[in-house]
Amino acid sequence: MTTTDQQQAVPAWWRQLTRPLVFAVAIVLGIYILRRIPMTIEVFIVATLIAYGINPLIHAMARRIPRVVAVIIVYSIFLILLLVVAIIVIPTAIEQLQNLFASSSDYIGSAQAFIDRQEEWINRKFGGHILPAQLQTIEASVVGKLSTWVQGVLPNIGGAVISVANAVVIGVTAIVLSYYFLVNAADIRRTYLSLFPERSQAKAQYMAHEAGRVFGGFVGGQIVLSTFSGVFTFFGLELLGSDYAVLLGILTGLLYAIPYLGVFLAVILGVILGFLQSWQMALWTAGIIFLVTRIADIVLVPKVMGESVGVSPMSIIFAVFAGGELFGLWGLILAIPAAALFKVIWIVWLYPWLTGKPMMDEPPPVTPVT
Repeated sequence: MTTTDQQQAVPAWWRQLTRPLVFAVAIVLGIYILRRIPMTIEVFIVATLIAYGINPLIHAMARRIPRVVAVIIVYSIFLILLLVVAIIVIPTAIEQLQNLFASSSDYIGSAQAFIDRQEEWINRKFGGHILPAQLQTIEASVVGKLSTWVQGVLPNIGGAVISVANAVVIGVTAIVLSYYFLVNAADIRRTYLSLFPERSQAKAQYMAHEAGRVFGGFVGGQIVLSTFSGVFTFFGLELLGSDYAVLLGILTGLLYAIPYLGVFLAVILGVILGFLQSWQMALWTAGIIFLVTRIADIVLVPKVMGESVGVSPMSIIFAVFAGGELFGLWGLILAIPAAALFKVIWIVWLYPWLTGKPMMDEPPPVTPVT
């Protein structure tokens, strides 16, 4: 009996039943394997984000010069910028962070003295019964826990250094891997298309194109927005004479990548670090962070993001909270492009499969991969 006869001997209903089961088992097995190699997954995620973020610039340059030359030029500039950050910015931020921890006991004492002065003024102004006795107990408990937390952080700096070293290793490996992705983009695309039967290659290519548009536009735009927020926050605080201008500039740039919650956290941290100098500095710090991030939201977001995401605000809010709860920091950062990608998957694959109808917009014909 030939292979064709054996396939015809298998009932159609059996094939329809086993294919979803095999697909489900493959997904479960894949998730199990991925959970066993978290660092490898982080390297590939970071490499993919770097490649998608740089690819639009390389694609524009490749219209005039060979793609390999464009990749080499862009990565040379990218590595020079990273070197500048590693030599100048990071040591300054670490020094400011060390000064913060070294002076933490003095700051706590100053905060305690400030609270005591306010209590004394209230009692003198309104009488001794305006503040309940339990308030002093709560105050002492909060200050005690804060002191314990600071004392507990200092011995764990070694662990933080190891974490930073791991992040550096992941980052360097991801940069090398992203270079490989971009140089061999045509081969990777060809291998991807070969996984699909000929009748589905148009959809597969449309899916890859939309994924590139969504992630490329989002990641590239996010790099511009985060850099703008961090750099101009630093300049504003440096002009004000903030002791933590570099540290807050870095934190604002990084936190801006977290939708909705990031700017709020940046303002809170700005207020806390500003109070270590004066209440006026706290207000000015909060105002500068808020102003810079609002300029980024209003002026830059429509220009650098465009329509690369195309997801409703309600869907974005749900994706952000669900992604953060399920996958932590990576879930918060990648929630918006993941929601946009799911929308593409729905249009291309899930909607036709569930309804038996053709996809809403027919994909363009397959173009040869060069």
